[in-house]
Amino acid sequence: MFWLTLILVLLHLTRGNSPCFGRSLGISPSRTQFFKRESFTLYCGADERIMTNSKSATCSQKSHECNITLAGEHHSGSYWCGSNSGERGEAVNITVTGGSVILESPVHSVPGGSPVILRCLTSHKSSKQLIVVTRINQSCTFSRDGRLIGVGLTGEMSFAAVNRSHEGLYTCTFSGVESPGSWLAVRATSSTESPPPTNHHLLLPLVYAGPPLLLMVLLGIVGGCCWRRSRKEAEEAAPEDEVHADVVQNKTKKKGQETNTHKV
Repeated sequence: MFWLTLILVLLHLTRGNSPCFGRSLGISPSRTQFFKRESFTLYCGADERIMTNSKSATCSQKSHECNITLAGEHHSGSYWCGSNSGERGEAVNITVTGGSVILESPVHSVPGGSPVILRCLTSHKSSKQLIVVTRINQSCTFSRDGRLIGVGLTGEMSFAAVNRSHEGLYTCTFSGVESPGSWLAVRATSSTESPPPTNHHLLLPLVYAGPPLLLMVLLGIVGGCCWRRSRKEAEEAAPEDEVHADVVQNKTKKKGQETNTHKV
């Protein structure tokens, strides 16, 4: 059982093809739509690099972090984390728009049963001509795949628990202006999704070392149990020996007294 548990743990740790090898592309702020002249940051793991099909050369494909300032529509495109061996993580489609409304939605696919909130955002320029993004706290309409699905009186729409039927291209509309579309992907839960390929070669050391290791553990457990049992028996036997010695001593003493009395 101990050996089996170790194998199962290693199987879980060595599963391949996970998004970005356990680290998905990070975006700050955490959304996929941005206004023109807005700033945002992309990042991967320290041993990875940012990859893109965007026409912009802002993000070097040799760096694991990219700061985009004064974003333009040419920054729109697909971005993902890549490794030197050619592996790639889950791609994220980023849209930079010159419009006045954008949709805030999950950056990555969400597991089935999770809550999801969609928000309608707008922007204005500060006194220093910087882009300030604010939530629209008024009535907005939300659509999926071009069909109206509801109205958010405070600029947002929420789902208590999403499933595959919630997948689609979402947009929000405020004052007649529609946002770009963002795809909401819902992935199966762990109980229904098939496991990715496993790096079986990593299990070989455990396969060969497993039986001896298991045997050593079992011997240690059995030896410990035997030692505790013998110690307990010895402790229980000690009072009995003392009582037996006292009885023999009392009998000997009594016999000696009877002998003296007889002589007298």
